[in-house]
Amino acid sequence: MARAVAVELIHLVAGLLVTQVFFRAAIWSYPQGAGSIEPVRWAVMLAVLAMSVPELVKAARKPRN
Repeated sequence: MARAVAVELIHLVAGLLVTQVFFRAAIWSYPQGAGSIEPVRWAVMLAVLAMSVPELVKAARKPRN
């Protein structure tokens, strides 16, 4: 695995973890809204994942010198 791909995967995991932490804090602070917050959390996590796919592809296609 190229170093650039590994870095992109680390950034992806970090982004997903930060998203998880923020939304868990939101649910903890406003438990009545948990039903409304959960779908938004999943949508944001999917968006983070979708935004990282092109960067992963670029990193994978990058020439290895």
